[in-house]
Amino acid sequence: MYGLYSPYGGKAAKIYWCLFRNSKIVRNINAVDEKDLDFPYTLIKEIAGTKALMSFNMGSPGEEQKISILGFDNQTQQPFFAKFSQKPQAMELSKNEINILKQLNGSGFTPLLLDSRITPDYVYLKTEYIKGKRVENTELTEEVIALTIRLTQLNFTDNANNGLHTSMSHGDYCPWNFLENEGILRLIDWEMATVRPLGYDLFTYIFQPAFLLFPKESIETVLQKNRRWIDFYFNSFDIKNWNDYLADFVNAKLALETKKSITKLVRHYQRLKDYIEILNR
Repeated sequence: MYGLYSPYGGKAAKIYWCLFRNSKIVRNINAVDEKDLDFPYTLIKEIAGTKALMSFNMGSPGEEQKISILGFDNQTQQPFFAKFSQKPQAMELSKNEINILKQLNGSGFTPLLLDSRITPDYVYLKTEYIKGKRVENTELTEEVIALTIRLTQLNFTDNANNGLHTSMSHGDYCPWNFLENEGILRLIDWEMATVRPLGYDLFTYIFQPAFLLFPKESIETVLQKNRRWIDFYFNSFDIKNWNDYLADFVNAKLALETKKSITKLVRHYQRLKDYIEILNR
């Protein structure tokens, strides 16, 4: 099967994936010659094991492009998720994700790392398949705030660096990287995780979806809707004035989105930066 990929969402895709996994007829319908594939299927098959059925998402073109894999191991009878990277920047992101998954193993935040390979030619990581559905509501909730605070408590620095406290940060802390199962939230896609100033994940959850999904909403409206949650989060760490943390977040996001050449987001984060500067005058 080539091109079908929706491990964590999409009922039609899940039904089709189930049919593909259990029906030889469906698999034969989707059969293609390996020579016609434009990615190293044979190599991935050798790494993942020949007893695994897999579907592939080729990812968005660019320096960070990687192949995402939804698999089912016929030997263990367990589903799994994997990533395969060959582009230098994508390889570095996958290396970081492997390190983070090892570092946070047992924390309850991350999926279990089942296998990893780091070579000069490719990076491969395989994790458990987390059952759950994507979080559809983009607004902050008590559950999301509680998880954000728990994550911030990892590697929290008592002594502020350049005036700002730091902690572990997911880096792409958006609703589409959350999975919910029986009221429990889990996070996926840890490739951008590192230590950052407090609030980076919180502000990402607030502004990234707002800029992408509700671009006409004013900065003032976004802040007003979320101010009580921002105050609650920073009060948990005895921080009363969070303006410097917001300013640091905006500068970091501007640099990141500019490097990625994502013009739309650069424009919105510049709008946020201008708003902050006006308030501070």
